Order: sequence, then structure tokens, then C-alpha cells
Amino acid sequence: MPLYLLPLFPLLGFALLICLPRLFPGKSGGLLGSATVLASFLVALVRFLGQTDVPAHETLWTWLPNMALNANLSVGFYLDQLSALMILIITGVGFLIHVYSLSYMSHDPKFTRFFAFLNFFVAMMLILVLADSYPLMFVGWEGVGTASYLLIGFWYAGRHADTTNPQLADDSNREGISNSNAARKAFIMNRIGDLGFMLGMFLIYKLYGTLSIPELAERAESTRVAVAGIELACLFLLVGAIGKSGQLPLTTWLPDAMAGPTPVSALIHAATMVTAGVYLVARSHFLYDLAPTASLWVAWIGGLTALYGALSALNQHDIKKILAYSTVSQLGYMFMAVGLHAYSAGVFHLLTHAFFKALLFLAAGAVIHALHDQQDVRQMGGMRKFMPFTHLVSLAGVLAISGIPIWSGFFSKDAILAAAYESSPFLYVIGLGVALLTAFYMGRWYFLVWRGEYRGNVAHPHDADLTMKVPLGILAALATFGGLLNIPSFIGGNHAFDTYLGRAIPLHTHEIAASTEWLLTGLAVAAGVIGLLWAASEHRRRSLADGPLGALSTNALYLDVLYDNAVSAPSRTLAGAFDSVDRGTDGVINGIARNAGAPGGLFTLWQSGFVRAYAVSMLLGTALMLGYWALKTIGSGA
Repeated sequence: MPLYLLPLFPLLGFALLICLPRLFPGKSGGLLGSATVLASFLVALVRFLGQTDVPAHETLWTWLPNMALNANLSVGFYLDQLSALMILIITGVGFLIHVYSLSYMSHDPKFTRFFAFLNFFVAMMLILVLADSYPLMFVGWEGVGTASYLLIGFWYAGRHADTTNPQLADDSNREGISNSNAARKAFIMNRIGDLGFMLGMFLIYKLYGTLSIPELAERAESTRVAVAGIELACLFLLVGAIGKSGQLPLTTWLPDAMAGPTPVSALIHAATMVTAGVYLVARSHFLYDLAPTASLWVAWIGGLTALYGALSALNQHDIKKILAYSTVSQLGYMFMAVGLHAYSAGVFHLLTHAFFKALLFLAAGAVIHALHDQQDVRQMGGMRKFMPFTHLVSLAGVLAISGIPIWSGFFSKDAILAAAYESSPFLYVIGLGVALLTAFYMGRWYFLVWRGEYRGNVAHPHDADLTMKVPLGILAALATFGGLLNIPSFIGGNHAFDTYLGRAIPLHTHEIAASTEWLLTGLAVAAGVIGLLWAASEHRRRSLADGPLGALSTNALYLDVLYDNAVSAPSRTLAGAFDSVDRGTDGVINGIARNAGAPGGLFTLWQSGFVRAYAVSMLLGTALMLGYWALKTIGSGA
């Protein structure tokens, strides 16, 4: 099966649903959107099963031939082990989220449009990971950015815009403004990252004379290029990765992106788009392997972002924002790994994170759905009595992200911590501390939502229906057993995932004694267990909210406040000043225009359209001319 079928199916779904929505009444639009992604998943599965060690490279047509680049740039798709893994994640998890959305979005008046946007996103994400060149990757990069903007701001008028209740309508209007602002914030902050990506592409072409990824992989080591140029190109690409993956300092857009429907959070901000930055660094490994300084920047930005996200998640109250800051933190882990050249560890955590974080977001969506859009965890509690199935799958997700054996996060997080221990003691300490904080805030999320007494005001909340339960159950199984794909050798495994991905990306080989690896594993598991016990204690005592750490966490370390005071407020002041000058200038210019036009206004009085007025005008004109002639004649005679 040709690779172009992968993005083609969801693109066709998008075109049909957005152009001919009336042909798909009821849930038929959602069924079509889901079917197109399922078709792409089947193609991805066939290509994965039939894959060889030789990458597949399929060219569709020549793009920009002999133009400014002075080289033929093709539209083509490139499939190796890395891109094969990514297309399975995108289409597999994407299909489950589409199915879940059939129920979750069933009462939304823009149901068909929602699935059109989801299809567009999946198509653009597939183009991004299959692209055989950086410019084509950038097309997918911008496409997922556009789709993200459309989906974050999907409820731009609020969820209850059509209600007859004035109070609900007013609240919905305020919510719509907030949602629109969140979409604009994500779009604008990502433009900074996009500028870095473009500068990186320009410099790579200047250095190597090509932007084809397969060609660059061949030329990188053999072509003599100044190290400083490679370092700068990699730093520019890092700026692009930071923007798309919500890393410091461009991280504040991602928590606000929770304004979109919960399936959007699960698909875009957990499993796919926000991992594009990690994919970019891993795909560009042939450059980062030659740029130690840029790689160190990647690792440290990842480590600091992991710590920032974990601290910000400690005392949040929105059920989705806790998970959003957790995503920021887990992405930091991935960046730390790829920055240390442990590409397989970073990509493996990308895979397991797609399972357990998509699961947690969809479980949160089921709770929100049951509580009629309530998202404050302080208004929940005891939900396990009403939603036993969702409670069990949520527990699996919490144990996975906390790194508890045998759940998937235990295996992927351990590999990152081992790489950090070998390369940088400081990053290892940060990573271990983040593991402790992760278990705490996710334990807090679990206890506030599922344990204790119910504190809400919705009578008889109900569990998810079958359409939502099936994706939750599949993701729970993957989150539980997905780590078995990469069992390390010191506990009797054969690193199957590392072996597979090593055919496309260089492997980071550990030089750590088995006894040391057991010690590191014990410390990581202890951090997870202690974090969960701390969360249980905090649930009884509630001391965090009253302390300075609680306030610091609730305000996400005041980073948004800092940006508002340092960037937004001065910008608004400057814009106000320009507006005042503009208004003043307009006043002067309008005054001159009015004075210049005043005489003309008098003459327009004569243009009445009445024949008698024109006759009087002609008579008076004739009389004035005769009078002037008579006075001139008399004057000449005198």
C-alpha cells in the first residue's frame, strides 16, 4: 500500500465533512471521520508489519524545481522505524479518540465540524512525520498548528451559547471569549517557534546544500562543515521544538489549550502534536550528534521544564489543567532524554505517554461529562461509587505515570533516569525529584476525584457509556502492559524496542553495572511510592493549599504574570499611545478636510436637482455678467 494513502484518507474525510456537511446528518459525520482514521491505521499496520531494515522512500512529484533553492525538492514520504512508530501512534490513538468523541460530542450542535477538524489534524500530523524533507515537514508543522487553533477555540461562543437561560448565556459568552483567547495565545506563541524552525532550515541548506532528510543523513558526517554552523542550526531547530512542545520559555500556551473539548486535549496535547518537538530532535539526530552544545541545551531545557511542569501541577484545581501541566513535565523528560542522545529512551517515553496520558484525559472527560461540565476537583470526590469502570482505568493511568511496576511508565521513565545518571548527576537529581512530584500530584488528582465523599451538586452522576468505555479500556491495557515492549536486560529482557528503533536511530548504550541499575530502579520506584503516600496524607490534612508552595503552584510559578508585566502590559501601553496619536492625527487631518470641504459644501446647495433653481442660477449669472460689463464700460468712458 502506498504511503500517500495515510494522509489521503483523513484529508478526504475533512474535505467531505467541511464542504458537504448536510450530507452527513446525525452521527454519520462522526462515523465517516472515524472510518477514515481507521483506514489510515490499517495502512500503517500493514506497512509496519511488512517493514524491512531499508527505509521506504516514495516520491509523489517534484516541488519547487530549479527555483531559489537551486535544487529539486520533492513531495515525498519517508518511512523508517521512527516514522513507522509515529504513524501507528497517530492513527491508533487517534482512532480511539475519534470513537470516544462519537459519544462525548454527540449533543454538540457543531458535531460534524468537530470531526472535520479532527480529520484535518490527523492528516497534517501524518504529513509531518512522513515528510522526506524539512520544508514538507514544515507544511505538516503549520497544518497541525492551524488545526490546533481551530480545535482549542472550537467553543469560541461557549458551550451554552444557544441556551434560553440568560445567566447561562452570559457565562457561555465569557467562556467563549476565554476559549478564543486561549486559541490565539497558542497560535501566536507557536509563531516564535516557527521562526526558529525556518531559520534552522535556511542555515541547514546553506551548510549542506539540501533539505532532504535522507540526503542530510548521508552527508552530515562526510561533509566538512564548521561545527559552529551546525550548533547554530540545531539551536534554531530547538526553538521550533520548544514552541510546538510547550517547553520553557514558550510553555504557557499549553495549559490554556485545555479550553478545547477534552478529546482535543487527549489527541493533540497528550499523544501527538506536542510530541512533534521531540520527533524533530530525534529525526535530526544526525545533526545533534555533531552539536554537543545544542544537545546540552535540549537536555537542560527539558530537565528544567520537567521540574517547572511538576511544581505547577501540585496545587491546580482544574481536573484537566493538572494533566496539562503534567504533560509539560513529561515532555520535559522526553527532551532531557533526546538531548542526552538517549533517543530510544525519549521516543519510548513518547509512546507510553501517549497511552497513559490519553487515557487520563479521556477519563477526566468522562467525569466532566457525568458532572455536566464541572471541572473543579474540589467539587468532586467519591466518584468511584458512581463510575466504577472509569475509576479502574484512571487508577491504571495514575500508576503508569507514577512509574509503579509493572505499568508502562516504570520502564520508560527508568531508561531516561539511567541515561541522566550516566551523563549528568544534576539532571538525574532533577529527574528523580520530578518523579516524586509526579506521583504526588497524580495521587492528589486521584484522591480528590475518586476517593472520599462526594462534594458535588449533580445528583446521580453516571459512568461512561460503551462508546466511551471501549477506548478507555484499550488505552488502560496499553498503559498497563505497553512497557513490556522494552524490558531491560538487567531484569532478563532483551530491549526489544531499542533494538527495533536502533535500525533508524543510533542507540545510547549504558555502561552501568547491573547492581547500579537495580539501585537506580529502586530509587525511582521509591520516589513513586513516597509520592503516592504523600498524596494520601495530603488528602487527609490538606496542608499544601495553605502554604507558600501551594500559592506558587496554583499560579504556575507566576510565569504568566511575569510575561504579562514584562511583555503584554508594555505592549498594551505602547499600543494605547499609538492609538492616541492616531486618533489625534485623525482629528487634525479631519479638521483640515472639513475646512477644505466647507466652500464646496456651500456650492452643493445649488445642486438641488430642480430645473427652476438652475434657471434662477443662470438668470443671476447673466445679470452679474451684464452688470460687470456695464461697470467696466462706464469706467472706460470716464
